[in-house]
Amino acid sequence: IGVLKYDDAAYPALLRETADAPFLLFYRGNVKCLAERTVSVVGTRQITPQGKQAAFSFAYDAVNDGCTVVSGLACGIDGAAHNGAVEACFDAAERSGVKQYGKTAAVLPGGIDEVVPGIHRNLAEKILRTGGCIVSEYAPGVGAETWRFVQRNRIIAGLSPATVVIAAP
Repeated sequence: IGVLKYDDAAYPALLRETADAPFLLFYRGNVKCLAERTVSVVGTRQITPQGKQAAFSFAYDAVNDGCTVVSGLACGIDGAAHNGAVEACFDAAERSGVKQYGKTAAVLPGGIDEVVPGIHRNLAEKILRTGGCIVSEYAPGVGAETWRFVQRNRIIAGLSPATVVIAAP
């Protein structure tokens, strides 16, 4: 687990411009992917087959275009987007001649040491294996409270110049 302070050179520049940016950002994995081209992908947890496919396909294409896909690792649209991104990473690694491809970054609603929801632990490991990162403003041991999900969303939005809402109520 690494820690970036607000004034560190490696702290994501776009996030630093966000109102109420976190003073500390805890991370696991390759935090440098947040300094590359990024796009946030968000949406409902009540996913439809069309929404799932749209999130997966958009993230897959964004990664193949060299973008880092940022989302919240939640069930639904977030998970589908992360799955599309890691699948694109695995596919790109297998193709010969691929020089650059994007990554994916997940923002947690609790401590950096606890993947929430637990059903996405394997997905979190794939994110790290493909050169992405997992970030949180919360230190290890801090639980994922309901109000922290809203706080997490400002970080997701603040890490990229564009946020794509795939499906929302």
